[in-house]
Amino acid sequence: MSDSRPPKIPPSGTRDNRGPAGGRALTRGRLEACERRLLKRGESNKADLFIVDLDEGPVVVKDFAAKGWWVRLLGRLQTWREARAYERLAGIPGVPRFHGRIDALALAVEWVEARELGRIPDRATNGAARLARLGEILDAIHTAGVAHLDLRARENVLVTAEEELYVVDFAAAVRLRPGGLAHRLWFPWLRSVDESAFLKWKRLLEAGPYTDEERRRLDRHRFFRTLWIFNRRHR
Repeated sequence: MSDSRPPKIPPSGTRDNRGPAGGRALTRGRLEACERRLLKRGESNKADLFIVDLDEGPVVVKDFAAKGWWVRLLGRLQTWREARAYERLAGIPGVPRFHGRIDALALAVEWVEARELGRIPDRATNGAARLARLGEILDAIHTAGVAHLDLRARENVLVTAEEELYVVDFAAAVRLRPGGLAHRLWFPWLRSVDESAFLKWKRLLEAGPYTDEERRRLDRHRFFRTLWIFNRRHR
């Protein structure tokens, strides 16, 4: 992260984020028997999001079951990848608690009553403190060997009324074992993607000017993005 961030502030909340919830196992049958509300209808190639009321409290269910066969095929891989990321991040404040996979096409995470930080008019209020907290969460995620890779999306950072921050949606995340060969080879580059996104949040939150080093880092990232074949500008 940037060396220019404000001093650290205490971790948000005191919630014990221990991973899969206790109680009855989540199954497709139990899901369909529970009351659920559509949170967001995913695009043709993305999962639908539901809020489902369970005995343990409301959860968000990410479900590919209603999509076309080829999306369901890719959804199996995405669900597996995202579940692995959440499992690795269990216990990190600022990451919703993982309630488990429902089946190969769906998973459930803790429902957080919060707003999308990047889309609210007052996002720059307490901008320096919010940026510092986001940096702490991101540092913890990286220490666990996970790179988010979609942190530039404004909807993937949430803020509650109590000023707790959450990083959500690990569908694009990559999990590598810290200290392993793949981690040593690839993780510095993967981490740099998140660090570039962090600098975008610094601008959005109006948390101070960029340092010269931060500007150089952004320029390098923009250059490599132009070479990436899946960059939207190439479409």
